[in-house]
Amino acid sequence: MIKSTLTEKWQTTIPAEVRKALRLKPRQRLIYELIDGGVMVRAQSETLKDLYGYLADDKPSASKTEERDAAREARVARYK
Repeated sequence: MIKSTLTEKWQTTIPAEVRKALRLKPRQRLIYELIDGGVMVRAQSETLKDLYGYLADDKPSASKTEERDAAREARVARYK
């Protein structure tokens, strides 16, 4: 059984075992569901909005011509 304590401000620390099992990250949202006098806690799924800027890079995007050339080179390299 895993336990934690509520503070006077109604806060608690999520035990390390639970964080690892749910693969939680800092600032991630949790969903609480009341079920038959108990509570089920699960991590909220990430949305595309949550991932905005995750892959941001300083270099500009490739042009369509550059993308086509890179795809062509990759196909050629695969069959060499």
